[in-house]
Amino acid sequence: MPLDYLDKEEYKDIPMLRMVDNKHGDLPFFIRKYKLPSAGTSMHRHEFMQINYIYRGRAKHLINKQEFDVIKGDIFVIPPYVPHMITPVKDGNAEIFEFEFNIDFINESFDSMDSMKSFLDFAYIEPFLVSEVQVKPRLNLSGKIQVEVENILNEALREFTEKEDSFVLLVKSLLLKLLVIVGREFSASLEKSDDKPIYARHRDAIYNAMNFIEENYTEDITMDDVVKVSMLSQSYFSYLFKSITRKTFIEYLNGIRISKAMELLKTTDKRVLDICMEVGFNNVNHFNRLFKQHTGVSPMQYRKKYA
Repeated sequence: MPLDYLDKEEYKDIPMLRMVDNKHGDLPFFIRKYKLPSAGTSMHRHEFMQINYIYRGRAKHLINKQEFDVIKGDIFVIPPYVPHMITPVKDGNAEIFEFEFNIDFINESFDSMDSMKSFLDFAYIEPFLVSEVQVKPRLNLSGKIQVEVENILNEALREFTEKEDSFVLLVKSLLLKLLVIVGREFSASLEKSDDKPIYARHRDAIYNAMNFIEENYTEDITMDDVVKVSMLSQSYFSYLFKSITRKTFIEYLNGIRISKAMELLKTTDKRVLDICMEVGFNNVNHFNRLFKQHTGVSPMQYRKKYA
């Protein structure tokens, strides 16, 4: 479900699209190439991530109440739950690639990508900074990079359309390659820009918060404590934190606590109650329930199996 900030009152009448609305079965991705104005969009949101690439012509993109011209070679990412729309302009004749995917589709690979931080800047931070501090959206591909990205998108669309054996695996590999290229290009564009410190500050705020949680998980820390460390608004912090970690603050905190408890169960003879308290829980029943949710077994069963 959307975070509170992204489900606020002003968004209540903006449609929320789901992957199943594409009517393509239960695939975790959807790809199409469409033309404006025949397939123009109205203001909407979606539960998945969407990459848009202007293959031909020009159009207008409205996001976070800011409108921008987009032209051939522009590529931009719409993170989940953010209202936006692409509209035609006179004689624009835009043709657009749209590549939608659930984050779960690439979670494991995404976590280990070398370009992760750069892509996170591009995919999650930029759509908010364009309205917060008037950063102009950037990433216009040209030359060999433009050709390479268009080849990837055309091949992905062909695989999605023809659905031959193992096409899901091939599309995933193409998507990961696309994300790496986009991350590298965005990083290169920031190097030439005065805005690099802004992006780094917002991203580092989340990593500082993660470090704070890992250093203080045994204490009775709250979301407010972590938000103060990040020096971001609570709504924006909540959005970024979940986007980057794929977990809420509580899920992330409990995950660390359970991991530490697993380690203590394997390496010490301490009582379950003592371990429960040592890792930051103050209710053993709650601890036992969460432990079983994470591991599939009770703390005592875990100890017998792995100690």
